[in-house]
Amino acid sequence: MRRLAPLAALALSLCSCAASSTAGAPRCLTGPAPRVGRPAADEMLALMRRERDRAERAPSPLVRARILEAIPGLFPDTSGLARAPRCSDELADESAAALRGEPLVFSRLLVARLRTARDPGALLPLVTRREESITAYQLGPEEPGPAPPRSLVRSLALASLPAPWLMSHHPEGRQLLLDRLRDGGDAREQLLLHGAAAALLQEAARGDPARAQRGAGPSLLRAWVPDLARRLEGPADRISLELAIRRLADVGAYGARFGVGPEARALVDRVLAARGELPIARGIAGAARDLAEVARGALHDLEVPRRSAAPADLPPPRRDRFRVFGDWLDAEPAGGKVAAADALARVRDLDGELAILRFNPSRCRVLEELGLWLPPDEASRRFDALVAPVFDGERVRLSTEALCRMRVALRLDGVDEARRVRLLLRLLSATPAQIGPPETRGDDPHPALATPIDAASVAAEAARALDRNLGWIDRHADLRAWLEAQALAPVPPGGPAAARWRLLQPAFERVVALHASGGPTARPEAARAILRAWMESIRAAEAQQRVADARVADALAGEGVKARLRALGEHGQRAGLAEEVGAFLDERSSERAAVVASYLLSL
Repeated sequence: MRRLAPLAALALSLCSCAASSTAGAPRCLTGPAPRVGRPAADEMLALMRRERDRAERAPSPLVRARILEAIPGLFPDTSGLARAPRCSDELADESAAALRGEPLVFSRLLVARLRTARDPGALLPLVTRREESITAYQLGPEEPGPAPPRSLVRSLALASLPAPWLMSHHPEGRQLLLDRLRDGGDAREQLLLHGAAAALLQEAARGDPARAQRGAGPSLLRAWVPDLARRLEGPADRISLELAIRRLADVGAYGARFGVGPEARALVDRVLAARGELPIARGIAGAARDLAEVARGALHDLEVPRRSAAPADLPPPRRDRFRVFGDWLDAEPAGGKVAAADALARVRDLDGELAILRFNPSRCRVLEELGLWLPPDEASRRFDALVAPVFDGERVRLSTEALCRMRVALRLDGVDEARRVRLLLRLLSATPAQIGPPETRGDDPHPALATPIDAASVAAEAARALDRNLGWIDRHADLRAWLEAQALAPVPPGGPAAARWRLLQPAFERVVALHASGGPTARPEAARAILRAWMESIRAAEAQQRVADARVADALAGEGVKARLRALGEHGQRAGLAEEVGAFLDERSSERAAVVASYLLSL
């Protein structure tokens, strides 16, 4: 499922409704399809209403629910218009009525309501609602089970709440979330609320240090220290591990500032003494090294307190990370799977939309829906037709729709991997001369947040797809060879090129890891060449930074340097460069990234 982040959804709702509070605004969800006088927005509104009608006629509750979950993504931005439909408000009213049911009927349709609700007034009561007032989950005909527990209603309500906003602007919501955080029960729920906890910690860190130690955030942090000690000695569990790693980083970032430095130091020392090999990590590949790395960063933050109130960034995981949404809340709650005939009927409806839609915002939404509904065999059969408009002969077309088609095509799991890798490599390796000029026909002439497209957009789209499929590097020598050549290049200066290099860094490291692995296709000399090139690129970036005005220092290039410093520590030992890399990192012992990298080198 594609979901807007709760805070982003709330902001969009406030933005689109702020100018439409005058009487006489057309209805959005009922009556004739609304029009606002902007062709792209009017087209999107009409598409939204047709989709609502299809949901009502859907052949099963599962199909209906999945269509309804995509409806908020079809609300166009209408800020600045005096008489615009209040789509988000109307949907909130619908959801509030449905969520007040007595008893509350728990089904796939209720899950869809909860995933699209954003109104705290409707959601907060569900967090404290007695489970006895909720029916057992009603399995639909396409849901084999098992049925989810009633507690999922509370979890979905919490997930849809804009937690950081509530902490600052809603006293009742703040207290409720604080109570849930202090409860310390279900690790999944605690993970879900970590954003609320982070908002509390940052709020306290920005205030007066003496007063901050008496606040809710520091109190919460103090409670985490003994709780963390218990969790680390508890049974191995991906969910508890994820929570422990996040909280361990926060204990390091804020412990000294909030007066728990000695207790935090004892906890961190315990993890480091065990090199991360604690009961919570046993049997989980990569977990011990992840835990140890975060602990070393936390130790540095305790010894050299951070100036920023922001939390420390977590390093890229080696473990199979538990994702609150991807592995839990966005999964089908009862194992539902749409029947092939219903999926194909849905695809035909979407094909019909593409035949009549003119503007890219609407067309991209439909293309994304197609990617979600195409059965594997149909996706494979239609792959070439989906991709064909991306190219004009040998050139890559540069348009909003072309970028959408790239994104959807590279996500089609039903398509043979080799075909997707060929597309990926063609997009990654396209030179500026092989990419056409920007095409704006079909774009919304009145976008609220316009993102300019340029030649770097093509490679960035491909890099994001590769980041989701790093295993392709192990299985496709041509992709690996291209990455090897690119990994030897210096960190590019600023802008889109630096952003793309940052996206590609995990792929570059995958190449290094493969060549340092000792496997049948490994070439240790290639790993050493890349790591040595990275040391040179870091020296060059540092020299450039010394002559540049610190106020305009390139943040993206700085992030690239940090990533490469970490990679030196991660791979230097296996590549046979421990001494050389160690000396290089020792020269930068005042930098947090180099300190943590030196520790990784020693593990």
